[in-house]
Amino acid sequence: MTYDQLMTFLVVADTGGFSAGAQSLGISQPAVSMQMALLEKSLGLRLMDRQARGVVLTEAGETLLQYARRLADLYAQAEHAITDIRDVKQGRLTIGSSTTIGSYLLPGLLATYRQAYPGVTLGVRIANTAEVQQALLDGILHLGFTEGSIDHPELASRVFWQDQLVPIVPADHPLTRRKRVTLAMVAQEPLIIREPGSGTREILEQAAAKRGVKLAPIMELANTEAIKGLVAAGAGVAVISALAVGDADATGGSKKIVTVPLADGDIERPLHILWLKTRHWSGPVEKFMTLLRARTHVIDL
Repeated sequence: MTYDQLMTFLVVADTGGFSAGAQSLGISQPAVSMQMALLEKSLGLRLMDRQARGVVLTEAGETLLQYARRLADLYAQAEHAITDIRDVKQGRLTIGSSTTIGSYLLPGLLATYRQAYPGVTLGVRIANTAEVQQALLDGILHLGFTEGSIDHPELASRVFWQDQLVPIVPADHPLTRRKRVTLAMVAQEPLIIREPGSGTREILEQAAAKRGVKLAPIMELANTEAIKGLVAAGAGVAVISALAVGDADATGGSKKIVTVPLADGDIERPLHILWLKTRHWSGPVEKFMTLLRARTHVIDL
């Protein structure tokens, strides 16, 4: 029993005869007769009897007709669902991201995407680089965003944004009055930094080592917002992503946190987008990539 045979049977049953069925299908009557003969042969049962007023279904034919209708409906639903995904009227987009990107860069992109494609279900997982990589390999995520690049044969990685780490200090801090501020000067202050394993901390430690600066933090936190709050309260200084500064310089109507430029060179770090090389990009993923190209500093993508 094939799908074509079943659908031919359905049309013959609905139209009431072989001739009417052939006309509805746009094929010859002998072709319809052959399909019905093959179907009955494969099932080993007679499905319909020809009479002067048309065809009459046997008990087996009546039973098969119920399943043929359900299969036709399911086929139409599947075709409609796939068309909707192609046209991005529905579907799913699942993204994995590191904390900084997920907290400060993705929200605006996802809000814009949601407005344009409200039928797409969005999923976001905030995790470290290793966890994002594994989720991509497991097929759980469509796209991953990390602060570090990944060298894996099954994953593609491209830079999509050039971020900077910038020192933040209380607005009335003495460093704000210096004409020249270096990373060494910042490190001499009570320093609050991210926890070990953080991408932000890794880049900061690399920059410090390159400049021969020793970091001796007084506090380590896993949350950038908490670090900003401590700096605003005067507990120390910090070096965080420029993405995390944004409009947060202004707190309670007055500037409590300000950035100070480094005279001994910017601390830059590329942000990466990752995906599984063998995974096909559906309509929802393609549309998100189009938005990403338009809204970010996409490089080589």
